[in-house]
Amino acid sequence: MEEEGIDLNCAITSTSSIKNMTHIYQRPCSEDETFEQVDIIPSKLPPAGIALDTDVLVTSRTEPLTSGQFEAMFDSDGRLISEHQLRKTVFHGGVSPAIRKEVWSFLFGLYPCNSTDRERAAILLEKIVQYHEMKSRWKTLLVLDSGPNATPLEQGLYARYQTSDEQCKVQDQIDTEESKTNTVKNNVLGTHSDQIDLCALGYHNLMDRSIDLQQNIDFMRLQAQVQVNRRKIDVAKLRSNIRVIDKDVPRTDRDQAFFSGQGNPRLSELREILITFSAYNEKLGYAQGMNDILSRFLYIMKSEVEAFWCFETYMDTIGNDFMEEGMTHKIDLVRMLLQEMDPALLKHLDMIDLGNLFFCHRWLLLGFKREFSYEDSLRCFEILSSHHIELTSLEAARAVMKEEMKEFESTGGDVRTTALTTQKEYTFEVFMCATVLTECREEFFNCLDCGQVFSLINEFKFDLDSLLTKSERLFFIYCKKTVGESFQLLDTRSQQDTKTGFFSFMFK
Repeated sequence: MEEEGIDLNCAITSTSSIKNMTHIYQRPCSEDETFEQVDIIPSKLPPAGIALDTDVLVTSRTEPLTSGQFEAMFDSDGRLISEHQLRKTVFHGGVSPAIRKEVWSFLFGLYPCNSTDRERAAILLEKIVQYHEMKSRWKTLLVLDSGPNATPLEQGLYARYQTSDEQCKVQDQIDTEESKTNTVKNNVLGTHSDQIDLCALGYHNLMDRSIDLQQNIDFMRLQAQVQVNRRKIDVAKLRSNIRVIDKDVPRTDRDQAFFSGQGNPRLSELREILITFSAYNEKLGYAQGMNDILSRFLYIMKSEVEAFWCFETYMDTIGNDFMEEGMTHKIDLVRMLLQEMDPALLKHLDMIDLGNLFFCHRWLLLGFKREFSYEDSLRCFEILSSHHIELTSLEAARAVMKEEMKEFESTGGDVRTTALTTQKEYTFEVFMCATVLTECREEFFNCLDCGQVFSLINEFKFDLDSLLTKSERLFFIYCKKTVGESFQLLDTRSQQDTKTGFFSFMFK
């Protein structure tokens, strides 16, 4: 319908309904710039699906876990007494930077929580040897797959950003076949055939652990070589992954001093870990975003070996999120939760073609890394990774049981026999995404197209503790809502059963 150069493509409204709408926006029509599109926005936003300010008590945020508190969690042999207590403490306050490396070693599976000091030393030594052999194999395969005159740069053993400009010039001057052959031997055979130098790797504390240390290392290397050689490496796919890795690594957290500067050795460690991971994880390979996750581990662990094993354990948990199907499913979970909590907001996002919520992808994949300062992003990451508040956790079970008891009392002692309909896949970051959306619902309702939404998202500034508290409250509101609906379902079924039973009796 066109009148006086205006495209009235909005829904036709009655006179009475227009009176309740006071915000009228005019902008170029997206389909034809010669017309204007009129958007009539309600002066009063539609209510959310549930009362988000429901009086639900949550545990107060605490100070980060201190060294003294952490030490008190171990017995005399060095075993962590209560993993649940550790995860709970981390969730409520995060970890003090001074002990973050030690805590992350347990949080991200480098060591089992029930391991002793002596067992952890043996585990670390074994992981050092295994990682050494894993790197050795893919480097050897790259050399064997290259031409006889290929330089280490051409073979893929290193990238230009790993060295200074002077070193690059020296390397480019190696043009004879003999020099190239010797370089290959030094880079592959020499580095990975010599004894593992624990001191050079920074593990002085392991040197005095055993008189037969070298004998133990040699035996571990044989075992590791057997395991490594059993795993197939697709060299062509590996080279493809390396090309993407070499684009991403030089721009990873370069605003942090730890990763800045020309020829920074941390970039080499990032590269080596990512290539090693992609070589032995054919299904996942490498995907953009992995570098941002790994950089956290390397920043905290300050060790290539330990960062690799923490990263691999973490990827075992969330690796599917890097697959198209996995990430789509994760975003669908946010959509499902938002549909329950604030259907009006979801309907509005649908109207501006953002109902798929794909803009939540970065939040979910990187754990809100770009939405906070670097230190707060580390704290957010460890809090999310504590998995203390999940619908499969002990805290959720307690919350549900508490609500069941309340419903049991309010219904006069009726026993509920129907199963709860909680969506167990709602992880805490899903609740965080839903909280961001509902907390900023007025701003989202003011957005009239995709561009405005993305501009809004890029300007988001959050207080971490406030967002965590509100997300926790939303979590417990969901638990309460689920139990309430379950009892309502029971009442409906009970009434139906009563009616069915009565009429069955009458017509017998």
